[in-house]
Amino acid sequence: MPSERRAVLRERQNAWHTLSWRSLQDISASQDSSGTSRYRLYDGVFALEENRRTLHFWQHPSHIRRIEEKKWTLDDVGVEITEFGLDPAQDLLVVVEEVEGPRGTLCRVHLRSLTTSSAHAMAASAVLVLTPGVEYYECSIQISNDPLALLWTCRGVMEERFEGELAVWNWKTGALIMDVSDSSIYSFVFLNTHYILLLSYYHCMYTQLDNSTIGPYMVVIELDKTPLGRSNDLTKLEYLCAFHYPSLYFDDTSFFDVTLGAYPGPGLSPPPSVAVPFSVSRDDRLLVVTMQVEYSAPEIAILLSFIPSSTLLSLIKTIPPGERHRRFAWEDWGPAGSRLQTTTWRPSFDSDRTACYGNSFARQVQTRPHPSPLSIELYDFNQLACRRMLGEGIVPGAGTSDGDGIELVMEPSVLTGPEKDIFREEVTTFCPYLRRQVVLDDQKDTLDALLLGED
Repeated sequence: MPSERRAVLRERQNAWHTLSWRSLQDISASQDSSGTSRYRLYDGVFALEENRRTLHFWQHPSHIRRIEEKKWTLDDVGVEITEFGLDPAQDLLVVVEEVEGPRGTLCRVHLRSLTTSSAHAMAASAVLVLTPGVEYYECSIQISNDPLALLWTCRGVMEERFEGELAVWNWKTGALIMDVSDSSIYSFVFLNTHYILLLSYYHCMYTQLDNSTIGPYMVVIELDKTPLGRSNDLTKLEYLCAFHYPSLYFDDTSFFDVTLGAYPGPGLSPPPSVAVPFSVSRDDRLLVVTMQVEYSAPEIAILLSFIPSSTLLSLIKTIPPGERHRRFAWEDWGPAGSRLQTTTWRPSFDSDRTACYGNSFARQVQTRPHPSPLSIELYDFNQLACRRMLGEGIVPGAGTSDGDGIELVMEPSVLTGPEKDIFREEVTTFCPYLRRQVVLDDQKDTLDALLLGED
């Protein structure tokens, strides 16, 4: 690596260590009838919807990575926006339009140019059409190169039974790869360019798995081996394997909400117009599972599960060719390859607003009564960086000698107190990570959400 490039990388690392930035910009956000604003952050591009027809975009400037600021607006996309997603690297804007038809709600998925709003030149069909089999309240979009996935969910704060439907297309050819609906599908991410990871709960595929296992689990599906067509049963899919969490106290425990987040998408790259000297690896990411749990009613707990993608992928590699329906129990992957802990901070349960990027995760820390300066804690699960710090003689828990506030966390996480009753057995997890806390004296802690990007 040339010396200039190393210097730029070091400058970026130092800026993240102190959360120091060169500019601050306020963006006016209009609200819809529910009093909320719909916004997204994708690979350095902040997108804001207005009046369900207009989209504003802002490419964040970066002095360190030499990215210039760019702003543009699509005044009218021509349809009423139900949901939207984007991939700046492919100049792709995905707009979901909801239309009431004689057989229920019809969803039109418009494939547009992100810069012009015209039909995307790489799409064989400018509009994909699907009638979801569930009456949904939310829709989420993810893109991984050619595959485009939409998840429709019907969920309520106090509902114990959810409905979800996941459809995946090759957006360039228009071919439907899979369409599955099931009451246990809560969330999903692309694990890599070959696998999609579904987060499910409770209904443990009794035909193929031990039905004594009650609790959340993750299902891996091979995108290139999934037959076309629609299924209303997750168990009918030829899934590759499942990763289980510990068993719950069935009678006393229920989940209000469960989400899975991991950004950026695998295989994605910065836009060609942005000549960056380096970028975060798209193949080594942190998976963050957020769970809101009611146990020993009326107690409520929020659990955060941090899983390096390498933990799951390394076990997937052990599956012999042709084998399907492999079950990995919690003991196979969780205790020595993840972190499961409680938090008093209430995170967003919108999977598009999970504050993670690459191997990093951010959360707000409230140390004093309101109002007070904004305090943010950053977790970095880069295992190579952790091993490097150990090799340099850094004492776990003591922080680095240069006073940058970085702490190497090596002690296990143990669910204690009332939360230990969520699961049948004691839960202890271990995965090294770096932790640092930064207090921003010029910012108040009255915020709605944290979004994490590369810059």
